[in-house]
Amino acid sequence: MPVAFTGATGFLGCRLVRELLAQDTDEVVTVLGRGDVGTLRTRVEAAVSRLEGPSLPPGALDRLRYATVDLTRPVLGLTPYECDRLTDGLTSLWHCAAMVNLQGDPAALYRANVLGTRGVLELADRAPRARPIHISTAFVAGRRSTGHVLETDLSDAWGFHVRYEESKFTAERLVHAWARRTGRTATVLRPSLLVIDRRVPEGLPDHPLGVLSRLVAGLLRAKAREDVTAARLLNGGSPTQRYRVPGDPVGTVNLLQAGDAAAVMVRAAAAPPTPGVSTLHVTHPHNAPVETVLDALAAPYRGVVLEMVPAPFSPTPDEADLAGLLGGLLAYSSHRRTYDRAHLLRALGGLPDPPPVTTAYLARATAPDGGADG
Repeated sequence: MPVAFTGATGFLGCRLVRELLAQDTDEVVTVLGRGDVGTLRTRVEAAVSRLEGPSLPPGALDRLRYATVDLTRPVLGLTPYECDRLTDGLTSLWHCAAMVNLQGDPAALYRANVLGTRGVLELADRAPRARPIHISTAFVAGRRSTGHVLETDLSDAWGFHVRYEESKFTAERLVHAWARRTGRTATVLRPSLLVIDRRVPEGLPDHPLGVLSRLVAGLLRAKAREDVTAARLLNGGSPTQRYRVPGDPVGTVNLLQAGDAAAVMVRAAAAPPTPGVSTLHVTHPHNAPVETVLDALAAPYRGVVLEMVPAPFSPTPDEADLAGLLGGLLAYSSHRRTYDRAHLLRALGGLPDPPPVTTAYLARATAPDGGADG
C-alpha cells in the first residue's frame, strides 16, 4: 500500500515519516520534495534517524523512495510517466509541505501553500484509490478570539492575524472543493502550535519556540556588547532587567507536544474515512498561558523577566525591538478560544490527555544543552 508524502524535511513532516516507518508493515513511503534525489535522501534520512521517537524496525529506511517535485507547478511538475509510476497503487497522499513564515511575503505564501495544495490534489486526480491527508493548522480560525471552534468551522468572517493563516484557510477550501467535485474523501488535520522539550540538533528543522529563543538570545547578545548590565545578565549576574511586551496578561495559546501530535495524526489517518472531508483538531485539550512561553524564553537568563502588559504603553527601544521579534506570538495573546476534538476522539475511539505544557517543559528547549525530544 504505497504512500506519498510532501514536507518530509520539515519539523512536523520528519516526525510523521518516522511514525509511518515505525508501523509494522512493508508500506513504501515515497518522499516528494525539492532538489535532486540524492540530496533529498540525505536530508530526510538524517532527520528521521536522529529523532527520538518510536523504534524503527530493521530496514525501515529501505522503505523510503524519493521523487523531485516543484510545489508551485501544475501536478507538482511531474511528467505523465512520472505520475503513472508514482500513483500506481497509491492509497494515501500526505501533504505536509508548507511555508510557515508568519511574516512571509503574501505571494510566496500563496505559491507554496495554495498552489502547492492544488498540485497535490491534481496528483490525487490521477490516483483514484488515494485519500489526500492534508496538514492544515488550528489557526485557520484566524482572529476569532473567543468561543469553541468546531472541527467543521471554516470561515474568514473574523479575518486573519497573518497571511500564513489565510493561505492555509484557502488551501482547506481547495480540499473541500476537490472532494465535492470528485465525490471522494479527504482528511484535514489541524495541529496547534507544536513544541518539544529540547534544542533541535544543528542541521535539523527547528520549531517556532526554538526559532524565537535564538532570536531573543541574539538580541540580548547584541545588547550585551553595548551595555554592562546586559552582559551581566547573560552571564548569570544578579541584576534584574524587566522587559515589557504588549499583550493580554491572561491570554492563552494552544500548545501540543510534537511527538504526541505525530502519533495521533498517523493513527487518525488510518481511521476509516467519512464521506467528503473529515476535519480533525490535533490540539491540546487545555490551553497554556502565553506567559508560560515568555517565562521559558527568559529562563536561560537568570536576571531577565519578560512581562506582558496591556497596550498602549511607551516601550523603551529595547522593548520595541523585543516586541518586534515576538510579534507573531503576541498576536495570539488575546485568544480565549478553545478547540473541539469530537471528530478526533471519535476517529481514534478515545484518547488520553497529553501532559500539560509547562514553563519547565518549554525551558528545556531554550536551555543551551536542551533535554529529551518531545
